[in-house]
Amino acid sequence: GQVKDVPSLQAPGFISARTPRTGSWFPDLTSCDAFKLRVRSTDSYDGYRMSFGTNFAGTMQYAHGYKAHFNVPIDSGSASEPFHEVLLQFTDFSDNWDPKTGNVIVSCADNEQYCPDDATLANMVQMEFMAEGVSGTVRLEIDSIQAINCDDSVVETDPNPEETAKNSGSGGGGYGNNRGQFGGRNYSGNLDRDKNAVGGYGGYMYPTILPNGDVRIESFDNPKHRWYPVNDPVMGGSSMSSVTVLRETGIFDGEVVDVPRLDAPGFIKMETRGGNFPDVSMCRALKLTLKSANDYTGIRVTLGRHHADDAQPWVRGYKAHLTEIPMDGFGEVIMPFSDFSDKWDPRTGDTTVSCKEDKIHCPDEATLVDFTTFSFMGEGVDGKVHLEVKTIDATDCNHSAKEYQKEDAYKGEGFTGFTYAGILVGFLVVGAVNFFVGRKYERERRYNEPSGADGISLPPSVEVEQGYGSTQDDIVMT
Repeated sequence: GQVKDVPSLQAPGFISARTPRTGSWFPDLTSCDAFKLRVRSTDSYDGYRMSFGTNFAGTMQYAHGYKAHFNVPIDSGSASEPFHEVLLQFTDFSDNWDPKTGNVIVSCADNEQYCPDDATLANMVQMEFMAEGVSGTVRLEIDSIQAINCDDSVVETDPNPEETAKNSGSGGGGYGNNRGQFGGRNYSGNLDRDKNAVGGYGGYMYPTILPNGDVRIESFDNPKHRWYPVNDPVMGGSSMSSVTVLRETGIFDGEVVDVPRLDAPGFIKMETRGGNFPDVSMCRALKLTLKSANDYTGIRVTLGRHHADDAQPWVRGYKAHLTEIPMDGFGEVIMPFSDFSDKWDPRTGDTTVSCKEDKIHCPDEATLVDFTTFSFMGEGVDGKVHLEVKTIDATDCNHSAKEYQKEDAYKGEGFTGFTYAGILVGFLVVGAVNFFVGRKYERERRYNEPSGADGISLPPSVEVEQGYGSTQDDIVMT
């Protein structure tokens, strides 16, 4: 590929090839001390980086992983040219790097707190190669990636490949599907943030339509998503928050204070990433049932991982300001999707160009089909935050429960009690025929039970596929 300048930054952008954050298995490398890469290139390019892990890094909330720079010897371009070995010690990696350039700010050698930790080496979760911070043409060919100087106890093959493949979500490859880089499941199990997380663990959830036609996204009486706090100490601030579930309510509590080096308010966030979201592209708004303990005015809602063309690499998602939050008791707040925009100031959260001013900044269909990420933020305003959330729904939808039930019955998914009874009778009849006539007749039928009085189950919005990756010996990144 080619790295070019980002016009709004007048600085080089980046391109990358990465593994998905779910559906990939990595061995425990805590006993190893380096990577050995077999690589070759035909272009003189000085911006290659390798990174691994998903821990927060650098000075921006969107920067993740341990990163190191490496160079590749230049070949003539002949297929007969050998691959070259490049050694990267684990101590070459640091999680204190500049997200604008990829350059390490404080190295592992200078400060051990920025060295790869055992939790990341035990399960890297994700690996990435980047061309970053340098404009130019890129062609990198990778034959193999090895960890070296390891103990004999290291397990080199996935002991449960079927389970790993099952956890890959829709498509399994991270890209090439609407689920974005997070695949189809929460990846919270091996992250430091998980120790403060609450709620469910993802897994594929059938969309649920309520009797009033709304689509249920989350209900904290039985949360399906994994929720956790993210605070601005990841960028040098002092704001702190917590996320808990108590009395069938998601509670977001904390305080936003100034980031000393910026002399401006930081942020706190209640977030879920990588879980499974229903298709709400037929709806026009969010409906939130919530209340606030005070009149804090800096609450924002962000959904999706969409990246605007002219935005900085770490600025993602559609954002809207949440106003008129009830304080006396729980109430409903409607947020039209037209209030959300991907053009917002990452320092304050304020929208700079609204969806209504320019439709190019309105939420796109891919995001509405699957949010992949959803968060409440206290941002751009100092003060204490105490937000209590009961439910998150999509409303003003162009469908009815009757229409979806009809579609479910056709597909064999999401049945009513009557169709359920009918199916049982049908199975009894078929069984009797098999018994008396001796015919071998197999029938496989799958159904979802309605969720009870609250609503009925809808068909899945995204077809689930299992991705098993490439079997080629050489991987070419262009």
